[in-house]
Amino acid sequence: MVLALALIPAVVAISAAAAPARAVAVTERWKLGGIDQAVVVRGDDRANPLLVWVGDLWCETPALRKYQAQLEHDFTVIYWCQRYSGASFDPFAARPARLSFDDYVSDLGELTDRARKRFQKSKIVIVAHSSGTIIGLRYAAAHPEAVSAYVGVGQVIDAPESLRRDYTWALATARARRDGSAVAELIALGPPPYKDNHGARVLRGRVVTYGGAFHNGLSYGRLATQSALSGYANWRDLAAAALADGYTAPMAPEMAAARFNGRGAKYSTPIFLASGRFDRRADPALAEDFVKQIEAPAKGFEMFELSAHSPPFEQPAAFRNWLVREIRPIAAHDPAGG
Repeated sequence: MVLALALIPAVVAISAAAAPARAVAVTERWKLGGIDQAVVVRGDDRANPLLVWVGDLWCETPALRKYQAQLEHDFTVIYWCQRYSGASFDPFAARPARLSFDDYVSDLGELTDRARKRFQKSKIVIVAHSSGTIIGLRYAAAHPEAVSAYVGVGQVIDAPESLRRDYTWALATARARRDGSAVAELIALGPPPYKDNHGARVLRGRVVTYGGAFHNGLSYGRLATQSALSGYANWRDLAAAALADGYTAPMAPEMAAARFNGRGAKYSTPIFLASGRFDRRADPALAEDFVKQIEAPAKGFEMFELSAHSPPFEQPAAFRNWLVREIRPIAAHDPAGG
């Protein structure tokens, strides 16, 4: 799989002669926050609403192109590899002494402004996943004038509480399976909070092993292999897989403490959250409660019954149909031209 990543060339833009006049299919590098970042823009019709994927801190573009390319019939989709991830990764760049989610929110703002101007749209849809939901929801809350709808998938609501619930679930699952080594490891580890990231990594490892990250036959290994074969992975993805954690390490404490308080919170943009029934990386109950508590022009919560943490990859057709049915009509009211 690693060799495959290294050998697959980067995809280049489709020539104008090969695509319909109103279609777009380009692979570019945009300078965001002073850093060149990889951006793929694809869609059948520029008049369609703009949708920006804000993935996990590893670049999800190859996996999204594998599983969600059909969304390009209904949206102009912007796939973004954030700084220090995937095709944006530069192994020769110095590691940042300081890095926070605020940097990513600022990058997203620059990307959004550039995309809205280029495609003559007043607003965009943001679809965020996993740790990307911290970036996406912060931006949507601060800039409702730019966001027609926010969709959080595997939304981070209360990271410390979610980790505590993970521990309880993992220990109960280990005991139910009579997995003696796991029971001993978890008891020795003890419940969170932990002094450093090591404890969380050990716990997350057990969560993944017991199916709390993927359901329905998918796994990190299978997703990585399929991403490598998508045609959208190159040598930078290989380098990022090996080295990027060292670049994003300064964010670990902030990520572990991330919280969004729903009680009494007022949002000026529509907020929709989606969870997988088997998700133990981000507790669905926390997301559902958040939606119930907030005020927003429109809001909703969707449970994907055959998914864990990644419904766009585990139930791709169901997730795509939900976006088209629930979110596209809201985004299509953009008064700007196409």
